[in-house]
Amino acid sequence: MHEKIVLCACSGMNPRGEVSRVSVYDLSVEHDDIEYCCVVASGGNFKKFIDLARKNKVIAVNGCENCCPETILKTKDATIEYNLNVKQLLKEHDLKAECTVRINENDEKCANIIKNEILKIKNEIEQ
Repeated sequence: MHEKIVLCACSGMNPRGEVSRVSVYDLSVEHDDIEYCCVVASGGNFKKFIDLARKNKVIAVNGCENCCPETILKTKDATIEYNLNVKQLLKEHDLKAECTVRINENDEKCANIIKNEILKIKNEIEQ
């Protein structure tokens, strides 16, 4: 049985990548059963993150349709339980992330939407 839910966020240099990373980090701090997986370190063969992704259920938090977190983790033989498309999610809520390297008030709203959606997904896959 899986002990943790692992979140792997977009690391792209776009505003959706920034709000994805903030959301994933916040949830990993707020919940004992959530860990984050650094997609860049995984791509660089950092064993800690690769093992974490292989041994637990993973939610990929993708900034766009390219699904980089999923693509990278699949090359490391990790299975993705769910792919969240942040671009589509924010569009459904009539929001758009704005800042690339600093999060602003609007981006905090975006991060909260993403966090709430991740928690819903987490609850679904744990059942």
